Amino acid sequence: MNVNELMNMDNMYYVGNLVDVDGNGWVTKAEAQAILDELGMGDDNSGGYGDESPAEYKRMLATVGIKI
Repeated sequence: MNVNELMNMDNMYYVGNLVDVDGNGWVTKAEAQAILDELGMGDDNSGGYGDESPAEYKRMLATVGIKI
């Protein structure tokens, strides 16, 4: 997950749906990135969603009945 995918407003990013926060779930961009990194959801983590090879992606689509 990229920090820019989080709900944001006026340079504040909402992480209340990711972590239990005491009070306000809005944090700065740097704090949001640190939280994503701590949760293992930052962009630099491999092995997550979206890291599939083209062959693996085709196999996954075929599993749900989509042929390309």
